[in-house]
Amino acid sequence: MLPEINLFGSEVSSYGVFAAIGLLMMGITAFILARRYRILLEDILFGEIFMLIGAFLGAHLLYGITNIHNIIFYLNLYFTEKWDTHYFFDIIFKFMDGMVFYGGLLGAIGFGALYCKFRKLDLKNYSDCFAVGIPLFHCVARLGCFFAGCCYGIESPFGFTTTNGIIESGNNVSRFPVQLLESGVNLALFVVLLILFRKGNMKGKIIYLYLLFYGTARFFIEFLRGDEYRGIFLGVSTSQWISLVLIGISLLVLYKNKKGEKVNEKM
Repeated sequence: MLPEINLFGSEVSSYGVFAAIGLLMMGITAFILARRYRILLEDILFGEIFMLIGAFLGAHLLYGITNIHNIIFYLNLYFTEKWDTHYFFDIIFKFMDGMVFYGGLLGAIGFGALYCKFRKLDLKNYSDCFAVGIPLFHCVARLGCFFAGCCYGIESPFGFTTTNGIIESGNNVSRFPVQLLESGVNLALFVVLLILFRKGNMKGKIIYLYLLFYGTARFFIEFLRGDEYRGIFLGVSTSQWISLVLIGISLLVLYKNKKGEKVNEKM
């Protein structure tokens, strides 16, 4: 694999490069779609920056929560071993040592909603524009995961063997390329959401359709993941539990909207 890329004479994370490209593509997509609602370029730009902050915090926070046993271990050392600052920084490192996509997604949605409230923007229109581009970003970012050797799949004779990936436990074993599968699913989802946006008959609902479609796909894709450090409860991973919650919320909101539309048609 290729965990690092030589860029202008410096070695940089391949995942970081792919993620940056994905973010750029998502921002361009949002800007193009935002012209329908006459949303200013500055609101797309600053809004994405604001959402990136939320994504960064949320992704690391959820990672820390899924590794709470490590946090508790170092907290215990911190309070029992004469308040050694070394343990304090170990706690911080455990929180910052990795990221979880769902944490980043929820953080971005939350901070995006706050930005809309601050700028007095229509949240439904604004979320539509970014919701279409989220799977496009995720599609490109998962390619970065594949090259970096993280978020790897289950052992499989029909797969790829990583020798220098950033996650040691994923190396030297033939594994199913689940990153590529998820990348393809996200690309297909991007196309579907773009078509629905252009038709204009799902206004204000694109974000819920995204959460419904992606949540469903992610639930089943998780069975092909081989990295269990993200948390397993009752045989179901953290991401699967979150998927089920998001699927339920999306179905409820879409049902209530549909019911409300029928009531308005009768009036």
